[in-house]
Amino acid sequence: MRPRVLLAVLCSAGMLAALSACSSEAPPASEAAPTSDAAPPSDAGSASTGSSPGPGPSSPPGLARFYDQRITWEACGENECATLAVPVDYDDPGGPTLDLALLRVPAIGERRGALVVNPGGPGASGTEYAAAASFVVTDEVRRAYDVVGFDPRGVGKSAPVECLSDSDIDALVDSDGTPDDAAEVESLVGIAERFARDCSDAEGEFLDHLSTADAARDLDVLRSALGEERLDYLGISYGTHLGSTYAALFPERVGRFVLDGPLPANLDAEQVTLEQARGFEDALRRFAGHCLREGDCPLGDQVDDPDDQAVDAAVARLGSWLRSLDAAPLPGRTPERPLTEGAATYAVLLAMYNPAYDWPELQAALADAFAGDGVRLQALLDSRLKRDESGAYAGNDVEAFFAISCSDRSVSGGAEAAERLGPEWESVAPTIGRYLAWGNLPCASWRAQTQPPVPASKGAPTILVVATTHDPATPLPWGQALVEQLGDAVLLVRDGDGHTAYREGSPCIDEAIDSFLLDGALPEQGVTCPTEG
Repeated sequence: MRPRVLLAVLCSAGMLAALSACSSEAPPASEAAPTSDAAPPSDAGSASTGSSPGPGPSSPPGLARFYDQRITWEACGENECATLAVPVDYDDPGGPTLDLALLRVPAIGERRGALVVNPGGPGASGTEYAAAASFVVTDEVRRAYDVVGFDPRGVGKSAPVECLSDSDIDALVDSDGTPDDAAEVESLVGIAERFARDCSDAEGEFLDHLSTADAARDLDVLRSALGEERLDYLGISYGTHLGSTYAALFPERVGRFVLDGPLPANLDAEQVTLEQARGFEDALRRFAGHCLREGDCPLGDQVDDPDDQAVDAAVARLGSWLRSLDAAPLPGRTPERPLTEGAATYAVLLAMYNPAYDWPELQAALADAFAGDGVRLQALLDSRLKRDESGAYAGNDVEAFFAISCSDRSVSGGAEAAERLGPEWESVAPTIGRYLAWGNLPCASWRAQTQPPVPASKGAPTILVVATTHDPATPLPWGQALVEQLGDAVLLVRDGDGHTAYREGSPCIDEAIDSFLLDGALPEQGVTCPTEG
């Protein structure tokens, strides 16, 4: 995350996935769509990862040729890249296949195994995440582990879902997320329905095979191809959902699992979004208090120790200003693209993920915006969405986010449900409740099959779950719920702001996670660590 380069986020079904990723040399490109050749690669190059791979006892029949693959790593800048064949449909292993893009950062010391990492999203590139291994994990972990990332199916270089033009994404980002009349509702519904239709037309039946359960099965094929009897795994944000799904499907193959920024599987789309509304509202209040203490704050006069009343007034001013953009958008980076209410709200929410860097940036951008200049706030949003000055978006994060989210959690009711939920959620989260209530429309219009999440279950070795007290995207109660669902799990808590805990300014957190990954030593249940600085 900036300036640490990476920002990996889990968003509600009503928000776009964002990944401000480091630049890295991409893995060899897979085909943009699944291939009909069912045979895995015939090149039997060395995996260079220890014991011979093979299907685990829980491997379904007919998958041995996938589990028996050997990975052929090739130089990829400073790292190594490869591809791995998996079936599009695990119920039809003789049918079409797709290639997963892989990236490995070799251990810098005496290697003891591979640590597979996933940054969340869903829709964030695991290869880009692994390429930033020096930021993702500590040097101690890098000395012991190869850090391996993969682009999940439909993401990045792994048969990417591609169904939106750059102008389509602009329209989605800039759309009025809090419609006030029938015409605005019709416009918002139209955008969501066109998105769903275009993705269905472009990707067809492939959209039926993009669930987290599909990705977890891919993860077990990767484990086998890496030559690992058990999978060691670091999952961040949505990556925790992928990890708990894997643990439910393959409990005997779980090694040392760290799930940071937990998302329980038992929540439906409305529950996810409502709890995130609470989390983001809390984060906005925390930001407002910080802004008032720092001074030169557009939300109010400087206060050394702002009380609830001062924070209430500051947040109310922010909400009132955001609503004013509905009728009067601000000048943006180009004359034809003003800063709308929807885009400004989204920019503010994305700035809640990494307070150390983003809060000062947001405060300065809001100062300009309150003075009538939306350029800086729009630029802040563009940087998070990987949109360059020409208007081009890098990667397929947006399409992949919705394709995977809508595969996991169906949404019913459409505009009628949003109309009903908006006032309810506004009472819980006055600034962004209505905005998030309307955000589930793309999944309400989705045309592909939904595969309900696999419930977290007991039976795997002890898993380390890590949560943060004021995490806007994965609230602390989710960590507590996931620990209870897993049964044999330990909760480690970072006391602080922002999304996720590892490498976020708490030596206590980093040391505890490293001790588990390197030595299998677990902290006591419920230990809370401070954030420094």
